[in-house]
Amino acid sequence: MLRPAAAASLLLLASSAAHAGPTSTPLRPSWEEPATEPGEGSLWDFIEDALGGQPPTDAVMAASGELAEERNAEEYFLDTEEGRGLLDALAWYRDPVAFLTADPLRLSDLDVRQFDLPIVVNEDVERWMRYFTGRGRKYYARWLGRSTRYRPLITERLAARNMPQDLFYLSMIESGFSPNAYSSAAAVGLWQFIASTGMAYGLRVDWWVDERRDPERSTDAALEHLADLYEMFGDWYLAAAAYNAGAGRVRKATSRTGSHDFWVLAKPGILAAETRNYVPKLIAATIIGHHPERYGFTNVEYLKPLAFETVPVPDSLSVESLARCASISEEAFLELNPALRRWAVPPEPEAWPVRVPPGLSKTFQACVETIPPSERVAFRRHRVRKGESLGGIARKYGVTVQEIARMNKIRNVNRISVGTEIVIPVDGRSGTPATAEAASKGDAEAPVTWHTVRPGETIAGIAEKYGVTRDQIVAWNHVGDPDRIQAGSRLKVRASPRASKAAPQAVRSSGATATTYKVRRGDTLSGIAEKYKVAVSDLQAWNKISDPTRIRSGQTLVVSRPSGSPSTTNQEWTTYTVQSGDTLGAIARSHGCTVEDLKAWNSLASNRILPGQVLKIRR
Repeated sequence: MLRPAAAASLLLLASSAAHAGPTSTPLRPSWEEPATEPGEGSLWDFIEDALGGQPPTDAVMAASGELAEERNAEEYFLDTEEGRGLLDALAWYRDPVAFLTADPLRLSDLDVRQFDLPIVVNEDVERWMRYFTGRGRKYYARWLGRSTRYRPLITERLAARNMPQDLFYLSMIESGFSPNAYSSAAAVGLWQFIASTGMAYGLRVDWWVDERRDPERSTDAALEHLADLYEMFGDWYLAAAAYNAGAGRVRKATSRTGSHDFWVLAKPGILAAETRNYVPKLIAATIIGHHPERYGFTNVEYLKPLAFETVPVPDSLSVESLARCASISEEAFLELNPALRRWAVPPEPEAWPVRVPPGLSKTFQACVETIPPSERVAFRRHRVRKGESLGGIARKYGVTVQEIARMNKIRNVNRISVGTEIVIPVDGRSGTPATAEAASKGDAEAPVTWHTVRPGETIAGIAEKYGVTRDQIVAWNHVGDPDRIQAGSRLKVRASPRASKAAPQAVRSSGATATTYKVRRGDTLSGIAEKYKVAVSDLQAWNKISDPTRIRSGQTLVVSRPSGSPSTTNQEWTTYTVQSGDTLGAIARSHGCTVEDLKAWNSLASNRILPGQVLKIRR
């Protein structure tokens, strides 16, 4: 585990490497440099992996870095507390009267009737009070400053459910009241939900939106979860412990001991150390939070309460346009709408509620109505693969590097990382390729065929099968990400005569026994292999291709076995044994696939993998 100084240095290095240079950085030839492999184990890489390949914003990096630093400070404090008994013995020896009469934690002033959570003060609680007033003072002061931003929202909802108001401090010890914080356990937001639990309580967590970061929606989900846990255990201490460890572990502990007393379960060897410390930390945070001045928190800069008006807007509008209509910066708009993960509101549902500063709803709505249709951004998703460059990606989609950089908030346009997921603008304003414009019109007279996608098929391969172009299928079916189609989904295909003439044809080389094929724009090696019923590895061997993701338009490939050339393999799959420290993101990057591919191929329900586990990987 990294110590605080190391965590801070790591955050600084990650931020400077990822965000070096202003947005006005001039174009340089290094745009043509291949994508770099992310540094193993950096905070940047971890959060980027948690975001599904999306580069994290400054706000996410800062909040997550602070959370990691504070967790390390807690661990260091607990390590040093082991010597506390010796220090107390020395203090007693030097001045026994002063030691026995001293009350540095002001426990004699404590009135438990002021609290609506049960308050027990013991050695464990005192330990955390010493942390918050000592080594952890700077963190607690920050948390207090942010607490006023969310207190009205949280306490109002607690009152509506008739739940203890002091559960407000559970959000404090979870996230420090930071909606953008990502933890090492992939928990997110004010209440630090993991994705599965958040979705179980109705939160939307997908490529477009992460409602774990939404203060209102996540608070409602967290309080519902806590209410369920209280109903299960009948005790707020056990409900809090189950919030941290999971209901199953706490239920197992109660069965093992025959007790529903948290302090019995908190004995070593029953619950994990983190859970044993969780309730005492909550009690300590609550005691100090009731009387911060008593404990020396006198110069805290408190934030104003979160205030906003909610206005529904049409789908797919860009954050840039919406911020302009709200007369605030994009950063300020996203601070009000932290659940938005991308550059625009999601394409579904047809209307999406956004928050704007108080008093602006009417002028904002009037402005939104004037936004032209061209600013309802169409897009494609692209995951950077080994060997690709930003310039090459821009040429592939017929847009400029500046447009990709603007849409993806890429500050250092000369650096991209393998595995990063970027979005490509394809609307008229941003330079839609002519082929896509033509495809979007389609051929109204052409008959429609419905194609059911089979496992392993690609849009490029399907297009070749029907004699149409990849862009036409994308336009006819409003495909957001051409690189991701689901087996079993149905695609509409218009088999127009014009498209058939444009379909690529394989030709037999003069005087040779091998068939050749000229690569067209949008082709993939796997799609070509599928068309000619050969293995990708064979195509690589016959054409001396070291990287299967790098083929270029106009390139001539041998697509049947040359005379005397044996097949390199008949296997479509390979395996990988998970090593200590591996993540699905790192494994996906090294094998030129996606995390979603790995999960689908191996029937994984989560991103959790174990050393020694064997993963099946399609070649």
